[in-house]
Amino acid sequence: MLAPQRDLGERRSRLLLVRELRRAGIGWKPAQVISFRCALAVIVLIASLALIGSAPLAAGLAYAAWIAPAMYVERSAHGRTSAAERALVVVIERADALVSAGRPPESAFASLATHGTGAPLLDGVMRRVADAYALGAPLYPSLALEARREGVAKLADLATELERSRDLGRGSLTILHDARDAQRADERVRSLDAAAQVEGRLMLVLVLCYMPALMLAVVIPLFLGLLDGLLR
Repeated sequence: MLAPQRDLGERRSRLLLVRELRRAGIGWKPAQVISFRCALAVIVLIASLALIGSAPLAAGLAYAAWIAPAMYVERSAHGRTSAAERALVVVIERADALVSAGRPPESAFASLATHGTGAPLLDGVMRRVADAYALGAPLYPSLALEARREGVAKLADLATELERSRDLGRGSLTILHDARDAQRADERVRSLDAAAQVEGRLMLVLVLCYMPALMLAVVIPLFLGLLDGLLR
């Protein structure tokens, strides 16, 4: 009873690791990652015992070495997915311009594969979709499938909406206009959030730069003067 559940859990963990490695752009297999993590943990454990001599501290450092590669893969995958979401505005703007100029929507999206967006994850999705479309696969279902597979949810939703509008006999230009406006609004919100954080970061830099001088020039002399007055 427990064996099938354990096998299912291991299979699910392996599939999740494969997905994270693919999204992170790391060409390793799960077995290679696990071997690297084991080797790194053992090396850190032996080195820590030899240099420090404390078993609890060495065990803590070995555990940190074990989880560090997994955290790196996860952060890399998240960063590439976020970059793809931000670069989606480029795809939508170009597709909207091509469709507005009279080009068929499917042909417009297929042609975008030759123009990079600066986000490797999104470029890979567009390239694979264009290759599948050239072989006769339907564009929008392929785009939705690839986008969901790589975690670009907004592109998958857009492809689903375009497929639905085509089935209903409606034009896709309105959907592209709406998606373009939504992406522009999201970009404005991100820009405003980034600008709002600049003031706090600059204040932190100023505090870190001038706090030592303030302590030496004002606080310490004032404290010494008060202490001298009390002692007298």
